[in-house]
Amino acid sequence: MTEGRPSGTPERLNRYLSRAGVGSRRRADELVAAGRVAIDGVTVVKLATLVDPARDTVTLDGRPLKPPDEAPVWIVFNKPVGTLTARRDARGRTTIFDHLPTEWHRLIPVGRLDYDTEGVILLTSDGDGANRLMHPRYEVERVYEAVIAGVPTAAELGRLAVGIDLGDRTLAHANVTVMRRQRDQCTVRVLLREGRKREVKRLMLAIGHRVSDLKRVSFAGVTARGLKPGQWRRLTAAEIRRLTGRFVRQAHLPES
Repeated sequence: MTEGRPSGTPERLNRYLSRAGVGSRRRADELVAAGRVAIDGVTVVKLATLVDPARDTVTLDGRPLKPPDEAPVWIVFNKPVGTLTARRDARGRTTIFDHLPTEWHRLIPVGRLDYDTEGVILLTSDGDGANRLMHPRYEVERVYEAVIAGVPTAAELGRLAVGIDLGDRTLAHANVTVMRRQRDQCTVRVLLREGRKREVKRLMLAIGHRVSDLKRVSFAGVTARGLKPGQWRRLTAAEIRRLTGRFVRQAHLPES
């Protein structure tokens, strides 16, 4: 082992090899018994050998093997009304983390929702992935349902599609569809491709319709379907692949 390098937690070599993709632990033991595995250039002869992942270089037939890094955590949380998207609040108000297990308290919220807005919010341990989803350049879809005063005209909906100056650097755009009409209000579906502060409320007010109720129903295609307000779930592997565009890389193994 090389001096001066930080040490990790030792583990059995067959477990390390299995995590690196060679197959079962029994298969790993067979490779060791065949003299095909080395640690720091020295062929391993004992099946119960321990390996330090942080310091040792493990090879199979001369080719380095390394298990993939621990997969990042991704969850979707159905945020209730009256909850802050923050870790803590000086005024003692409830935050999203008050609804989550302790082990998720270090997760990064992907964007924010207002105190009086409910619905989908993603949290992750993947900082790069979170930044990518929040960056305007990637135009990640956010879908909302809003109850607004009155019913917007076709001309007003057209203004939203073309873009409205909200005082920011660029025009704000939205694809808005009327879903349900009531007496003096209606429910609209709002599709955005950026995450400006209070954007839905500001856009609706810009065309003369105040929002009385707002819910985000989808973020990048992920929904909170089946989750009550305050509940969460882990994202599926397929959802994570769609969000990040990343696939688990399997180790290239030499032929037996």
